[in-house]
Amino acid sequence: MVEEGPYPAGVLQRLQDVERDILAVVDVLCREHGITYFLDSGTCLGAVRNGGFIPWDDDIDIGMPWDDYKRFCEIAPHALPEGYSLHTIDNSENFSALWAKVYKDGTRFLDASAVEAGSDQGIFIDVFPYCRLAADPRIAKKQMKQAAFWQRMSYLKAFAHPKIPQKAQFRSLLSGLCVVAHHTIAHFWSYETMRDKQEQLFEGHETGDDWCCLSYTLFGAQKGEDLFPTADIEFDGMKLLGPHNPDGYLRAWYGDYMKLPPAKDRFTHAPVILDFGDGVNIMEQRQTD
Repeated sequence: MVEEGPYPAGVLQRLQDVERDILAVVDVLCREHGITYFLDSGTCLGAVRNGGFIPWDDDIDIGMPWDDYKRFCEIAPHALPEGYSLHTIDNSENFSALWAKVYKDGTRFLDASAVEAGSDQGIFIDVFPYCRLAADPRIAKKQMKQAAFWQRMSYLKAFAHPKIPQKAQFRSLLSGLCVVAHHTIAHFWSYETMRDKQEQLFEGHETGDDWCCLSYTLFGAQKGEDLFPTADIEFDGMKLLGPHNPDGYLRAWYGDYMKLPPAKDRFTHAPVILDFGDGVNIMEQRQTD
């Protein structure tokens, strides 16, 4: 039985069904065009620990090596079947992520941050680029730190109230600083400039065998031998592609990944607006309960 959490009864499972459908479409496209991808972060964790979705999870993440990610972004706008579309800062107004998303057209999925940013996004899956880090550990550390900076700046350009973990030190102070940054420094750069500066961090260096997710570098580096070549993995009855060594990959992300987190730490992206394509915001059911 799927745990509902912040969703009205039956809605989380319905959302997962749509996201699973998007994932299947992307899998077909990647296989047809020889594009490498793998189930990423919590989606990979769910595949290994649960055989599919983590029961309370409400999003799907996939990763791609940088060159494959660029090809995907070039091919997908023309190759995705009708009813699905690729979205990046290049083609979507008020899009704050420095990575790509694939939407199910006609739907809407807006959390509080998307509402504040004015981003009218659909139900989606995330497509994250992975870059090879410099062989010099000092340069690699700098790459990850600065890449994280540019992603934070893109968020602060879009909205003044990003989610700050409850257990973060000086949370009130951080909230105030985010408001200041939104109205000042974040507006010094366009989204395109931020994206370009982030990408340039990984150019012109001798590379080693460690990789990082360009958009979430604070999770640290991944060994290339754990990521590639990708391998078959089961996800809710579908045969998809995952990291070459899921155990090594997941331990680098989560440590003891088979241990369930306490209920208070089971994070979701619950939206304030969720429309499956019929013009009805189904989350209003929760708001009026």
